[in-house]
Amino acid sequence: MGTPSKVIAITGGIGSGKSAVAKLFEQWGAQTVDADLLAREVVEPGTEGFQRVVDNFGEDMVLADGSLNRPKLASIIFSDSEKKKLLESLLHPLIRDRWLIKMERLKQTNAPIIAYIVPLFFESTAKMPEIEKVVLVSAPEETRVSRIMARDLFPAHIAEQRIKAQLPDSAKVDKSDYVIKNDASLEQLESRAREVFSKLAAN
Repeated sequence: MGTPSKVIAITGGIGSGKSAVAKLFEQWGAQTVDADLLAREVVEPGTEGFQRVVDNFGEDMVLADGSLNRPKLASIIFSDSEKKKLLESLLHPLIRDRWLIKMERLKQTNAPIIAYIVPLFFESTAKMPEIEKVVLVSAPEETRVSRIMARDLFPAHIAEQRIKAQLPDSAKVDKSDYVIKNDASLEQLESRAREVFSKLAAN
């Protein structure tokens, strides 16, 4: 039997650089699971999640090819907090089930760290007792707006709306075990991430 894997969460607001930190952790031996990818899996055509969305949000959520109209759904939940809560209540249990299955499988690989990338870790009402440490990736709002505009081709006001829909970094820092600031060069991000990874692997 090897040393048990340490299960951590990597979180941070949209455009903060969670994926960049997760990729670095992977290079250093961690296994990662992305909650956003699980969220896509649970609403693929033919799944229980897909049907839950259609039943609660209407047939016009379905595109001509039979897939979910994700942009339309996103525009609804980002402008209506009650609809957002409804969607979360429908899908979060399904996402959590998938995560727990993946986590147990990854534990068999003897990876030193299993990192769950959860954008809404602090916003979520779900309990995650399996998470041992929380790593927050933080970045200035103007930097995040620029990243979101470049990545998703959103206008500035939509990028700002997505940021405002989440808790500010200031509300997350004290609740996190480690904070990685992503406000400089990629080299500096790597250096900061390496320092945190080393501490996680050692403790």
